[in-house]
Amino acid sequence: MKAYTKQMTDTLLSFLAIDSVQGEPIEGAPFGAGTRAALDAFLSLAASFGMKTKDVEGYCGWAEIGEGELLGIPVHLDTVPFGEDWTHSPLGELTEEEGETRIFGRGAEDDKGPFVAVIYALKALLDEGKKPRRRVRIIAGLNEESGWKCIERYLKTEEIPAMSFSPDADFPVIFAEKGVLHVRATMKKPKEILSFFGGERVNMVADRATLEVKELSDAAFSKCLKGGIKVKFIEGGFRLSAEGVSAHGSTPEKGENAILKILYAVKSTSEALADFYDSFYDTEGRGVGLHLDDDICGNLSLNVGKVETTDETITFSLDIRYPISNTEEEILRALQNALGEETVLSVQGRHLPLYVSPDSELVKSLLNAYNEVTGEAEKPIAIGGATYARAFPNAVAFGPVFPKEESRIHQKDESISLKNLLLSAEIYKRALEKLAF
Repeated sequence: MKAYTKQMTDTLLSFLAIDSVQGEPIEGAPFGAGTRAALDAFLSLAASFGMKTKDVEGYCGWAEIGEGELLGIPVHLDTVPFGEDWTHSPLGELTEEEGETRIFGRGAEDDKGPFVAVIYALKALLDEGKKPRRRVRIIAGLNEESGWKCIERYLKTEEIPAMSFSPDADFPVIFAEKGVLHVRATMKKPKEILSFFGGERVNMVADRATLEVKELSDAAFSKCLKGGIKVKFIEGGFRLSAEGVSAHGSTPEKGENAILKILYAVKSTSEALADFYDSFYDTEGRGVGLHLDDDICGNLSLNVGKVETTDETITFSLDIRYPISNTEEEILRALQNALGEETVLSVQGRHLPLYVSPDSELVKSLLNAYNEVTGEAEKPIAIGGATYARAFPNAVAFGPVFPKEESRIHQKDESISLKNLLLSAEIYKRALEKLAF
């Protein structure tokens, strides 16, 4: 794939330059002008490679080539919000540091970079004159980060692939994904809280939070100072402002949650604040009776992605990833028992767990492609992330993050090394050879 280095780099930078965070709907663009621009760029690029394309009413698009049974490759071109404090441009920047070339930008890993790797892997096979024995269809979604309405629309009218892989997670290959439950827990606001706001998305670890309270204990004031939480006197009380470290909602232990940071500092101020912290402090759900695990997926994870208040209520938005041996009903029942009958739980989003046998043609072919290119002997894995693989039968996630590699997906300074971009493209090329050529 080295022969495509410049083309791949230029293409990725052009896609990163498009701000495709979901915006206000306009005609022909239900998810905003930025996602529409990304879709148009996708359709144009694929058509230039000789692929048949279709715009599915601005919700998504697809591009395919070949004949026969359909192999699907779902990707997404929308991104989470940029966040703050980037040291490189979130709209794409090429850097050379200590002999390594890196491409920075929101979507570099999730999921614009992997899309570029896949479509150029396909182009390389076609350029070699090889003929696909299966149709290969790249399906480009535009609402993956905010609700999957794009794929819901696809499934209504478009052909369902016989098998699929989504380049939107980790190598070597993912055969199981935890169930996902996004829940809003709303309760009466304690009288000592004036307001409490923090976080941008439920599936991101909150990196900003601000709490206004009527009173602040001496111990809490001391903890704020030691913990780097800013304290300001305001009319009627105190304003506390905290910064954390964002991370993906499926791996909350990798971030520092600003909401929890504030609650920990002020828990000595009142019983209610202490109860909030004790309920949500543990990223494996111990505080709300959700410490669950199984042999396939491991432990449940719990992320407090957002907090917001009205005059009367306080609402915590929770991202829960649960093992495949458990059910949504079990999770909600335990959560209700822990938070009390007066707490109103509302499900904002859900994805059922995914499992594909490690002995299937799909998993074996992808795993062999990875091991042959890398010279390794890895085994398939299970994760907590929710990928497009869940939307289709007989589908798994495959790359782009390599084992033991530090990822900055959903964090500031998201990036991908040029070396890994090319290596992942080589792996995708080998996988396509096995499954479709």
